[in-house]
Amino acid sequence: MERPVVSGTACDASGAKFTVVGISNTPTTDWAQVFRALAGTDLTLAGDVAALTADTGASATGPGTAPGAAAGDAGRPAAAPTGPPRLSMTPPSVLNLNAYLMYAVGKAARRRLTERLAAHNLRLWHLTVMAMVADLGPQMKTLLAARLDMNSSDLVKIVNDLERTGHVDCARDPGNRRRILVRLTPEGRAYLDLLNADIAATDDEVLAPLSASEREVLASLLRRVHHHLDPGPAGTVHHGPERFTEVLRSGSDEDGRIDWTRSAEEIAGFVEARRPLRPNAFTHHAGRRLDVLTATVSRGLYSGEPGHIRHHEDEGVVVVTGADHLGGGRPGLVLHRVRNEHGAEFRAEEYFTPGRTDGHDPR
Repeated sequence: MERPVVSGTACDASGAKFTVVGISNTPTTDWAQVFRALAGTDLTLAGDVAALTADTGASATGPGTAPGAAAGDAGRPAAAPTGPPRLSMTPPSVLNLNAYLMYAVGKAARRRLTERLAAHNLRLWHLTVMAMVADLGPQMKTLLAARLDMNSSDLVKIVNDLERTGHVDCARDPGNRRRILVRLTPEGRAYLDLLNADIAATDDEVLAPLSASEREVLASLLRRVHHHLDPGPAGTVHHGPERFTEVLRSGSDEDGRIDWTRSAEEIAGFVEARRPLRPNAFTHHAGRRLDVLTATVSRGLYSGEPGHIRHHEDEGVVVVTGADHLGGGRPGLVLHRVRNEHGAEFRAEEYFTPGRTDGHDPR
């Protein structure tokens, strides 16, 4: 007996799409009613499903029939999809709630980011683990899990996935043979660069209504809110995943971002090279942008996470630089003059006065 088949796509109230396929022995099956009952919510049906559930006298397709055409209608043009109008909407009153707007926008952005990662057979945790190892250097699994606020067993699964694909490897720490470090392989670093370039298109999709200057303002405000909700380790300046290039491409704001995992010598040279350029070398502190105008390499050696701020009696404000090798000392960057996001310049000792993290003039 020939079983009528229907297939197509549907989307829920949030806009998420999924495929639906139905097979029935009854040619008059009301597929729209079936799918609504199964999903437990109103759906907006599209494509073949919408055409087949419209009032056209057709209800299903048989084997060998062109999509969107009823059995026996192969000689006639298929009916245009006429699914029910979309009824889902956001209550206007909640658009005045910033927390709701951030939730709704974040949900949509996460869905798009997840879809892009899925095209690479990856999940968001895979990207996060690779980025953390790229930013801070080789790390033990326990430390990596703690920094990501992630369950240790889940972290092991993610690392195993990345190991199988050759993006990371696990090797003994040369300085302490009892430690096993998760390291990003050269192939993994190249793949992460490619991945970052690909998923950057998500920003363009989500922020399409905003101009370039509006996006910069939004990014600054979001970083400040993020720091308020998730301040991270105390006394730390932050960097993004961008790394130095041989050629400084003037005009791109990200060209000036400091990567604290580089050596102090490299960063000092970078700061000096950007002095006559716009943007200057910059980082973020307490969620606010901070330009580094002058800096030198420290005389002493410092250990800890890259980006951690040290107040040294002889050298002043020192930022730990270089990849974190779990206790290995290396030269840091001594900050001399900085400028806040409002354009006011300070001696580093003034800006980083203990107890003041807002970037305002402490005098």
